Amino acid sequence: MIFNRLNIKSELVKERSRQQRLMNDVTGILNESLERDKDVLNRLKISGSSSAISVIAADENRIYTLDQIRKICIRYRLRFLSTSLFKATFPYEAISRINELEKKLNRKIDDFRIIAPSKAFDLENINQDPLLFAQLEDGRFFLIHHWGKDLKWYRKILTWPLQNFTTYFVSLWFFAAALAFSIPASVMHVLSKDSEMFLRLWLTVHCFIAFMGITFWLAMSYEKTFSSLNWESKYYNW
Repeated sequence: MIFNRLNIKSELVKERSRQQRLMNDVTGILNESLERDKDVLNRLKISGSSSAISVIAADENRIYTLDQIRKICIRYRLRFLSTSLFKATFPYEAISRINELEKKLNRKIDDFRIIAPSKAFDLENINQDPLLFAQLEDGRFFLIHHWGKDLKWYRKILTWPLQNFTTYFVSLWFFAAALAFSIPASVMHVLSKDSEMFLRLWLTVHCFIAFMGITFWLAMSYEKTFSSLNWESKYYNW
């Protein structure tokens, strides 16, 4: 017959099969994406092997030299370490960016680094604004993703004395002089301006010595050191 009767049950079975195939396709895509995400997250947690990516394939605007990274870490007292030491959670956006980059490169990346405050890492014993990087073939680093809140505007001021020995030395002299010259002349009981200046200079020197002793004791007690020495160290006390 040209026109057959419709069998509702058969049509229902066909519709179910069609929807089931669609669901299977969607589930397959989701499972594949989930496996890729799990693989990326696992490589982030065990990062360390060498797998520099091609410079040609990287966006030049997102590339930074080790010296540029070192200066930023020292200036703001940050660490530049392997993602295997990062104890916070990686956002999905970071994993997605890695998937996009690997698809573009047509290869997997195994060596990841991250810039963050020391408290964001699970640091070892020698006795928060993260930036995720991958290393390039020429030794520079490609910025993959950054997340979290911006650093406080005054962090550079607070961390300046701890950048290196020179900034520490200058800061001690500054605070010593500020204290000595802030004392009112009325409480110094001096007879002349010359004797007042001599006394203030004498106080500056002795305040400097006192500040140096106190800060050395605090540094030893709390196991702190200069940013120029520990910006790439995996130890919290070095």
